[in-house]
Amino acid sequence: MGEVTGEDIKRRLVDFARKWSLYEGSERAEAQTFLNELFACYGTDRQEAGARFEDPHSGKFLDLIWPRRCLIEMKRPSEATRLEAHRPQAFSYWRNASDATHNMPAPRFVVLCAFRRFEVWEPGAYPSEPRAEFDLVNLPERVDALMFLAEREPVFLESQEAVTRQAVSLMTGLYHQLGDRLAATPDVRRNFLLQSVWCLFAEDLGQLEGHLFTRIVDQLIEAPQRSSADDLGQLFAWLNRPGPRPAGGLYADTRYVNGALFEEPAEIHLTSDELLVLRLACEYDWRKVEPHIFGSLLQGTLGAEAQHALGAHYTHEVDIQKVIKPSTSTPGASASTPRRRATTYASCSTSS
Repeated sequence: MGEVTGEDIKRRLVDFARKWSLYEGSERAEAQTFLNELFACYGTDRQEAGARFEDPHSGKFLDLIWPRRCLIEMKRPSEATRLEAHRPQAFSYWRNASDATHNMPAPRFVVLCAFRRFEVWEPGAYPSEPRAEFDLVNLPERVDALMFLAEREPVFLESQEAVTRQAVSLMTGLYHQLGDRLAATPDVRRNFLLQSVWCLFAEDLGQLEGHLFTRIVDQLIEAPQRSSADDLGQLFAWLNRPGPRPAGGLYADTRYVNGALFEEPAEIHLTSDELLVLRLACEYDWRKVEPHIFGSLLQGTLGAEAQHALGAHYTHEVDIQKVIKPSTSTPGASASTPRRRATTYASCSTSS
């Protein structure tokens, strides 16, 4: 199947949840249809992906196993409130799914599902509690918890999802405000949004020193006679410019960003209300904004414009990495820390 966006998946899951929330039958009668349709919502052909039904293991038959990726154990809808009682069986299947002789590890994820209720486990890393629990009716809002069905990294923290969606809503709202008053052409508005998003990520991840973007926005709010077209436009221009920096002033420590994002620095004059919206976006801790979700939601607003801007498909696999180019990791940094993650989002070099 072709690649789908997060918003595509969410729309499909709305119909999927509406259909299956009414199902009252047995596990055996419709489990395979249910799972085929669930995979399809995530843009994956279950059979082509190599996920198998009724796979024999130690004298038992697994409802579904996708080697290395996930194991799904289905129960009838009447068991939705009793999934805890079925965990030992699912974990036994999971342990027996590994095969050291053939160098085959157990699947990373285990899903217990009673049609209208889901538990998602990552037992190799988190054996004591599920990573996510939710009802079928909430699946469209918890779309990212099963994102491994699209061969992408799932996100389990609801708070992280909530912060991300709020940030997207704020920035796309600003984009539409600019469009409503014809503040600039669609291309310039698109560039302004993507360039601002880069700065918001970069300054919280230590790639834009001194929270320069926020400082400029604060100064613009305090001095209405100044224009964001000049001050933010100059910031975007310096981020695109290699070579010596000014000896002093706002842009003295600005880095040169490798990549095409700033090739056309966006110059837009923001009204006082629009500056306040942008300042509110600065208040978010962008280290807690999940680029994976942010990129897919942003694509829903920008559509093909984002692809044109970035020169490539704006997909889940690359998301913000297409906006903020990859760079070499910091020696000695922990892979679990936000600062380590920052090095995968931005490729900046200090000009000499």
